[in-house]
Amino acid sequence: MKHLPALTVPTRPSALRDSLDGSPQISRPLSCFCSHVPPVASAQPAAGPWDPLLPKLPSAGAPGDPVAIANASLQATTLATQTAMNMGRNFLSSLGIVSPAADPSTSVRGNRVNGPQAIEYVIRRGGTQIGVPYSWGGGSLTGPTRGVDQGADTVGFDCSGLTRFAFAGVGMLLPRWSGDQYDAGRKVPPSQAKRGDLLFWGPGGSQHEAIYLGGGQMIEAQRTGVPIKVSPVRHAGMTPYVVRIIES
Repeated sequence: MKHLPALTVPTRPSALRDSLDGSPQISRPLSCFCSHVPPVASAQPAAGPWDPLLPKLPSAGAPGDPVAIANASLQATTLATQTAMNMGRNFLSSLGIVSPAADPSTSVRGNRVNGPQAIEYVIRRGGTQIGVPYSWGGGSLTGPTRGVDQGADTVGFDCSGLTRFAFAGVGMLLPRWSGDQYDAGRKVPPSQAKRGDLLFWGPGGSQHEAIYLGGGQMIEAQRTGVPIKVSPVRHAGMTPYVVRIIES
C-alpha cells in the first residue's frame, strides 16, 4: 500500500473546538488524504438524546485455583455479554426502537446493529475518554481500569480496550485483543474507509488499532505516556484493509 504523507494536527484552540463540532466531510476515503487538507474530523456527533456513559460494574476477580479461575473467566464472559446486550437495548430504547424492558435478545440481532446513529454513538462514547491515560491491558466495557504488566499502576485504556468500550455502547461485544478485532468485521480497502471503521497496524492487526473519524483523523489510545487523543492517520505499517463493524 502506498504510504502517503501524514496530516498535521491543528494546534489553534478554535481548530480543536471545530474538531468536536462535526464535519460534512467525515466519510472522505483514506486515498484522499493527500489531495487537499480537509476539515478536521469530529470525535463528537450531532446532538442526540444519548448518554454514552453508564454506571460502572465491579471488576471480576479470581483466586489462584485453576478451576476457580476458569469459572471466574466464564462468569466474566457471561457478564460482559449481558452488559453489552443491556447497553445495546438502552441505545435502541433511546431511539424509540425497543422499550427498556424488552427482551435483550431483541436489542441487537445477530450481534450487529446498523446505521449512522449507531456509528455516531460509538464515536461519541470513545470521545468521552479523550485525555484518559494509556494503560497497557486497561479498559473494560464500562470504563477505564488498571492495566497489566507496565500498565498495572495506571487506570486507563489500551488501544483495543478503547475500541471495545466504544462499541459496547451499542451492544457490540468485540474481542479483547486487536488481532482478534481485525477479524471481527467486514474488511474493506482503505480507499473505501468510512467514519467509524477500525484501522489496524502490524501483522494481522496485532500491533495497534484506532477508530477512523473521517477527514484523515482517528481517535486512539496510542502508547504509554500519551493520553487518548485525536490524531492524523499514520499510513506506515497499516494493514491492507480497514474493518467495518457497523454497516451504514
